[in-house]
Amino acid sequence: MQILNLLVRHDCPFSGPLAELRGTRVTHLCHRGKEAVLELHASEPPVLAELRRVYEGLGGELLYEETGGSAALVRFPVCACCRGGQVIPSLEGAGHLYLPPSAYTSEGERYQFLAPQGSRDPRPAEHLRAEVTLVRAGTRPLGSLEFEGGFLVPVGTLSGGLTERQRRALTVAILRGYYRTPRAVRAEELAREFGVSRAGFDALLRKAENKLAVALFPYLAIGRTDDPPPAAVPPARDPVEGQGG
Repeated sequence: MQILNLLVRHDCPFSGPLAELRGTRVTHLCHRGKEAVLELHASEPPVLAELRRVYEGLGGELLYEETGGSAALVRFPVCACCRGGQVIPSLEGAGHLYLPPSAYTSEGERYQFLAPQGSRDPRPAEHLRAEVTLVRAGTRPLGSLEFEGGFLVPVGTLSGGLTERQRRALTVAILRGYYRTPRAVRAEELAREFGVSRAGFDALLRKAENKLAVALFPYLAIGRTDDPPPAAVPPARDPVEGQGG
């Protein structure tokens, strides 16, 4: 068996607003065309407020908003995405099992499915509706029963503590090959792109790496019975607010 990853675009009331609101992302928790819950994230509180107003205008009910206006939960009585593009029903009708959640950004909608045995080339475009554009598709073998571990480590827990600049610095560094061996780009080059000094860029990466390491620490011993209970780890914080982060 294998995991099928899709990036698609279509005229969807759930993902559509993100095209105009940069620095936003939405996690879509779908219940097979019935109730849908959207987890909204934005780089700035005013942007989140605008995104929330758009969804409330579409009939969404605000369930929760984090202090500081960086994330919110909005519930809909039906899944407009399934009613419209029918990405999930279309692929499940072809024998693929949907693995929630979906993720929406300005780039499009990301889905993950478990492809059945013997489906070496799932050909997802053949099963999508005509109005759905397939941007990218990829597969990887199911090497182990990893679903439990995947659900035990929430992505938001790992990356939620990063500032937008730290998230961007880490993403760019990874994409440009800074963490490859040997490195494909020097820190000085990345620092110039960010308009900061080499020391300032190094500080961005160190703070991001520290926050990710601390967030990941509680999950490192999951499934291990021979390790002692981990000691309490204080949350990672920037030494001086606004400097290098």
